[in-house]
Amino acid sequence: MFKSIIGSTPFFICLFWFIQYALLYRNSDQAKRMFTWFLATCVVLYFCHMLYFTVGLSHPMECLWTLCSLSVYPLFFAYIYRLTSRPVDSLRLLLILLPGVVVALARLLFPGDGVTIAQKILNALQIVLVAIYGFKLLRAFDKEVADTYADVEGRDTTALKHLLAALVATSVLSVVANFIGKQYFANSDMALLIVMIAFSVMLYSICYICYTRKFTVEQLIDEAGTSEDEEMAEVDGSMSNIGQRIEHLMVDEQYFLIKNLKISDVAKELGLCRTYISNYINQEHGCSFSDYINSMRIEYAKNLLQNTEGTKQIIIAESAGFSSEQSFYRNFRKFTGMTPAEWMKK
Repeated sequence: MFKSIIGSTPFFICLFWFIQYALLYRNSDQAKRMFTWFLATCVVLYFCHMLYFTVGLSHPMECLWTLCSLSVYPLFFAYIYRLTSRPVDSLRLLLILLPGVVVALARLLFPGDGVTIAQKILNALQIVLVAIYGFKLLRAFDKEVADTYADVEGRDTTALKHLLAALVATSVLSVVANFIGKQYFANSDMALLIVMIAFSVMLYSICYICYTRKFTVEQLIDEAGTSEDEEMAEVDGSMSNIGQRIEHLMVDEQYFLIKNLKISDVAKELGLCRTYISNYINQEHGCSFSDYINSMRIEYAKNLLQNTEGTKQIIIAESAGFSSEQSFYRNFRKFTGMTPAEWMKK
């Protein structure tokens, strides 16, 4: 009874979230649609796990389990790709499933220890590749977001990077479990409990974070795509002192105080190309557009804190151009190493 309950927990978590995603499939963005397929694969995978710890698996079901276990990591990577990268043909993207299909067919046609070893090696290799290229895509996306928006909250992938790191750690546990063999866990209640709890918590966290995430590369493209007007502006901007114009707009006119400021707003105001503005900030100030704007906002907020004693910090945050008090606190600590209250005491 204990093994049945513990062994079925990941299945019911995946089934619950799969239903949530499937109900919204038509109105979902491309990333969430890909995640729905990832969850569908997880449902089948953990259904096979549940059967193994209750009634056992037939040979065809073992092959299905093999196919699903070698598909979940590629599908999760496909989700990250859809979330962070420019559109690419779906069939081309899903070619990463091919090695798992080949190993599953080999298990079906030529059962033996050789196929089992190949499965374990491929599974370990998938985890390494998803970790390397997944983090690479997320970092590149965050850099693009920081060079486009002053306020990155809700747009960057910090939560996803933490989850990917935790997924890799949990997956290492999975690889160890694979090399030990399922039979060991069938005979050890404590080992089964540890593995199933780890995967249940991880699956629920991933599903929740991805479900509540709204911002994707599709929106970034819509708000940061190059228009014909900007291409014309680029020609004009190349003949002007770009840095001087940017500094005048920001320092003298305090343009940084505008809430939800985007680099496209600055480009439109100055009649310059976004690329020129971004390159200037990156090269001359050594930071992203987001850090450039928020560093000025923090300096402005520090003056307000000194000269308007007793004013609520939410009012100061809004006056300095921050979209939320949380964003103000995060950036204040980032640029000063202290909270506003600690800074005032010193």
